Amino acid sequence: MIDFGLGLAIPSTTSTVTVRQQTPVVTQEVRVVPVASAAVSYAMKDDAVWGWSDLRDFVIREIEKRHGPQVRDPKKEASIFKSFMSRWQDQAPAIARAAFGPVNDGMWRNAPISVNRFCKASDPFFSEVIAARLDK
Repeated sequence: MIDFGLGLAIPSTTSTVTVRQQTPVVTQEVRVVPVASAAVSYAMKDDAVWGWSDLRDFVIREIEKRHGPQVRDPKKEASIFKSFMSRWQDQAPAIARAAFGPVNDGMWRNAPISVNRFCKASDPFFSEVIAARLDK
């Protein structure tokens, strides 16, 4: 106890504080900035001679026109559009054009059309439906 002579006594306490040095944390911020596609080689070709890259360029260009620049994955796009061309062959350009034509205008079932719509898993709900409409 510490007595201050005024009738006040304060208990004395001793405490030990341990300070630990922390390792500094380094953070890094990564920003992905989509850049609009400039490829338009498909425009100079007849649909019958389009390759997978022409189809990809058309689809990407149309998506960007309606929905803005997208984050892109070239390997994934190549795989998707090579497979789509293999499955749909001569109908592939017509399906893509219909998807972005005046009827659908880049939307499918109230959602923006993305590259993933051209995946095999989407065929029953997307490509097959459009192809059936084209046949009529």
